[in-house]
Amino acid sequence: MMETVRIAANNIVVKIIFAIIILCFIFTGVGFLGFGSSGSVRDEQEYIAKVDGDGISRSEFEAQARLATKNVGGDSSFIKQVRRGVLSNQIDNYLAYKFSKNIGVTASNDQIKKFIKKQREFFINGKFDNQKYLSLLAENNITPDAYAEIIRTVLQQQQAINALTNSSFVLPIDSEISSLKNQTRSVYATSVNTSISDIDETHITIDDEQKYYNENLKEFFRKERVKVKYIFVSEDAIRKTIDVTEDEIKNEYNKNIKTYSYPAKKAYSVIFVTDEQQANKIAKDLSSGADFDNIAKTVNQNHDISPYGKNGSLGWFADDDSLPQVFKNAQLKKVGKISSPIKVDGGYAIVKLDGIQPSKVMDFDFAKYQIDSKLTKQKIQQTLDAEENKIKTALNDSPKTIEELAKKVGLEVNTSDWIFFNDRFGITTHPEVSDVVFSEEMIADGKATGKISDLIIAERDYGRYDFVVQTIDYRPEGVAPFDEVKNEIHKKLYAKMAQNQFKSSVDNILAQLNETGQAKNVQFAKRYTLNRNSTELDPKVVNMVFNLNPSPSKKSVFGSEFIDDKSAYIVVLTKVDTPTEYEDISSKLLPLFISNTHYYLAADIRSKAKIEIMPDSNL
Repeated sequence: MMETVRIAANNIVVKIIFAIIILCFIFTGVGFLGFGSSGSVRDEQEYIAKVDGDGISRSEFEAQARLATKNVGGDSSFIKQVRRGVLSNQIDNYLAYKFSKNIGVTASNDQIKKFIKKQREFFINGKFDNQKYLSLLAENNITPDAYAEIIRTVLQQQQAINALTNSSFVLPIDSEISSLKNQTRSVYATSVNTSISDIDETHITIDDEQKYYNENLKEFFRKERVKVKYIFVSEDAIRKTIDVTEDEIKNEYNKNIKTYSYPAKKAYSVIFVTDEQQANKIAKDLSSGADFDNIAKTVNQNHDISPYGKNGSLGWFADDDSLPQVFKNAQLKKVGKISSPIKVDGGYAIVKLDGIQPSKVMDFDFAKYQIDSKLTKQKIQQTLDAEENKIKTALNDSPKTIEELAKKVGLEVNTSDWIFFNDRFGITTHPEVSDVVFSEEMIADGKATGKISDLIIAERDYGRYDFVVQTIDYRPEGVAPFDEVKNEIHKKLYAKMAQNQFKSSVDNILAQLNETGQAKNVQFAKRYTLNRNSTELDPKVVNMVFNLNPSPSKKSVFGSEFIDDKSAYIVVLTKVDTPTEYEDISSKLLPLFISNTHYYLAADIRSKAKIEIMPDSNL
C-alpha cells in the first residue's frame, strides 16, 4: 500500500487533496516516500536511509533533492545542508504515518466517502459529480480503491494530531499572564557613548600586533595588488574651473539668432487612395468646388490601408529639413491651396495646406540656460584637448620620473594605497587603467618596472578621464606581510580595546548607581512611561526595562543596554503599574502550547526510532 501512495503522490488529484489536508497537522504527509524491505546487498543502491528497517527510496529522495536545490545557489556545503533537510522531512513523514498506525487510529469507509464528496475539485454546478470524480482519477491512472487507501492514510494521521490538539487546554491561572502583557513602567533614561571611557592607545604594543597577525593569518589573504603613482585630468575637475559670462551668452544668442528660434510651422490635411484613377477623379471634383474635408471623412477610413491614419487634418509640422517629403513635394505656399495627386508608397496623396505659423525667436531668458550649457561643454572640451596635448608633448620628452612629468604639465602627483585589478575603490575601477598597471610592461619578474605609461583615456557616461600611471610596488596573491597590514591590525585592536573599555565603563557606572544612587557623568533628565510595544526608545532598551526586577522595598532599580559598540542606554526604574483586571488570553496561548506539544512529540518519536543513513548519500 505504501508503494501505491508513493506512486499516486505525483498526480494532480492527490496533490489537491494533500494541499487541503496539509494545513491540518504538523507533519507533511507520507505521499512522497517509497518504503519496503530488501536484502542488505541491494540496500545501498535502492535506499538513501532506513527507518526501523524500512527503506526510503534513493531515487525518490534524489528527485526531491533535485527539486529543492534547483534554484539554490551556494557552495557544496550549503547544497548538502539542503539535502539533509529533505531527508529529515522524509523521515518525519514516515514516523508520522507509523505513529498513527501504532496507536490504532482508523478511518472508516463511510468517513472516506464523506471526505471525498466534500472535495470541490469533483463538483459540477455546486454538487459532487461521480462521473467527474471517476474521470479525473482515470486521467491520473488512479483506481477508486487506491485513492480511498490514500485518503484513509492521511485521515488516520489527521485524527492522531486532532486528538492531541483537541485535548490541549490552558489553565485559568496561565491567562493571568495578560496582567504582565498590559503592564506599564516608568523610567528615567540617558544615553552614553565612548566619551565616558579613558582609552590609552599606547597599551597596544608591537608584540600585540604581531601576535594577532600570527594567530589570524587567513584574515590577511590578499589578491594580487599594486601601488601606483598617477596624474590625471577629468571633465569633472575642469568643469569646476569653467565660467561662462553673461556677455558671452548674449554674444552667442545674437550671433546665432536663427539657432535659438522656433522654426515656421505648417498644418496639413491629406486624402489618401490606392487607385490612380480614383485620385484623379477626386482632384477633378476638388477643382470643381467639392469640399476637401467631406471627401477626407469618407475616403479610406481604414488605418491598415492609409499610412496617414484616417486622413483629414494631420496637424502642425516644422517647416524645416524634418518636414515629410510628401509635404515638400506638394509645394503649397498659401493657406487653403490643394495639391495635385502625389505618388507615394502604396498609393496617391492629395495634400491641403491648412495653416502657417511664422518662425519665432526664443525669449533670451529661456535660451540662456541652453546657451550656458552649450558654451560650458565647448570650454570643457577645449581645455581637455589642451591638457591632453600638453601631456603628450611632455611624454615625448621621455621624463625620468612621474614627478618630472607632473611639474611640466602643472598637475599633482597622486599615490594610491594597495589596489586590486578592477578595484571599484581605486583608479583601477577603469578597465583601461587596470589593464595597464597590471601589464607585463609595468610588472616583470614579480617587481614593478617603474615605467611611465602613455596617456590613458577612459570614457564613461559620467565624463572623460585622462591618466598617466606608474606602478611603483607589486605584491602577488597570498598572505600579506606583517608590515603591509600592521596599521589595519592596530585599528582592529584599538576598536576591540575601546569596545571592552566602554563595556567596562558602563558596568562600573551601573555598579556605582546600584551602590550609591549616583555616578559621574550620568544625569537622568528625561522620563518615559513605557509599555511592551513602546517606540520612544530602542526595542532592546524597552525589553531590558521589562526584564528588570522591581524592588519590594521600592528602592531604585538601575539597568543598562548596549545599542552598539559605541552607545548604550542607562535607565532607572521608578514605577510599575500592573492592571488589576485580567484579560482572558487562553485562545492566544493555546496555539503556542499546541506547537510545543507537537515539537516534543516529534522529538520523542524520532528518538525511539532506529535510523540508518546509507553510505555514499552525499550528506
